[in-house]
Amino acid sequence: VEQAIRDRHINRGPVCQELESRLAKVLGVPHVVLTSSGSTALLMSLLACGVSPGDEVILPAETFIAGAHAALLLGAKVRLVDVLPDRPLIDPAKVQVAITPRTRVVLPVHLNGMACDMAAVKSVADEHDLRVVEDAAQAFASGADGQPAGTLGLLGAFSMGITKLITTGEGGFVATRSPEMYDKLLRLRNHGTRAIADNRFDELGFNFRMTDLQAAMGIAQLQRLQEKISAHTALYTFYQDAVADLHYLRLIPVHMERGEIPLWICALCSRREQVIALLAKRDIEARPFHPCLADSGHLDATGEFPNARLFADHGMTLPSGPDQPEKNLQRVAHALHEISDKIETSIDSVLSGTP
Repeated sequence: VEQAIRDRHINRGPVCQELESRLAKVLGVPHVVLTSSGSTALLMSLLACGVSPGDEVILPAETFIAGAHAALLLGAKVRLVDVLPDRPLIDPAKVQVAITPRTRVVLPVHLNGMACDMAAVKSVADEHDLRVVEDAAQAFASGADGQPAGTLGLLGAFSMGITKLITTGEGGFVATRSPEMYDKLLRLRNHGTRAIADNRFDELGFNFRMTDLQAAMGIAQLQRLQEKISAHTALYTFYQDAVADLHYLRLIPVHMERGEIPLWICALCSRREQVIALLAKRDIEARPFHPCLADSGHLDATGEFPNARLFADHGMTLPSGPDQPEKNLQRVAHALHEISDKIETSIDSVLSGTP
């Protein structure tokens, strides 16, 4: 960061190019385009795919709302589908049923570092000649069996927001193997032109650029990537052991042995609001999971999403982050056991539907 300032690299310039090159190397793709946020990366990806009013974009009902808003901003209709019963990831079988003649893009989300079944998603999309945009905002450097999340569809949208594995404060990027998509993204990021100095504006675009100051922070963060990954996986392992005997709580499985990296510690809880309140009395913050997107009326979504609602109603995030000191983790574990006798309902009874 100091070097960027000394070299007067303040706006977009060589530091951004260097970060793009390094990110591409980590992911094993030829092209990365930096932008201002993960949400902007999604918007740019849908724009590059030609999404326009009247089109439909399929995405899971249990996720952060950024992908749905990107589709809506372009005048497209959001088509929600349910997630899998054991993990909040898009169900490829439900995608097949949701496709209509207006469907343009399928948008699977690799939530909390968990990898969607991309082979199944792509099989369905290819059958109907649809484009696949991966929302990998929460899954940089994560994947399954050597396949990095965000590199298997036509485009992959990533975030470098403050809570992500690497951060530039705000920031994001799009990864692609397609030269055509790469060229479109470069123009979209820069008011429809490769160079403002050309003074030609024949295509749609906007200022979606990142600055060299932010990119310098990203390069510094990348230098700690393996350290950060180790810290996240160690945190998940700690919680695996710490909550294994609690009747009211179950970690949502993250397959670290296959290459998935848990960004946060997420669990299903039989009495979530009660547990969050009891922890708050002990000055410990836990948060509810994302709400079901079907409850956001402006999306005008229809359908039944029982699995998504299970995660929305019972999912919670425990204190997380790669810099959590050991004493904090031990205090959380102690508190979770201390309140156990106050929670009458087991998570098994919730999952089985029995009282």
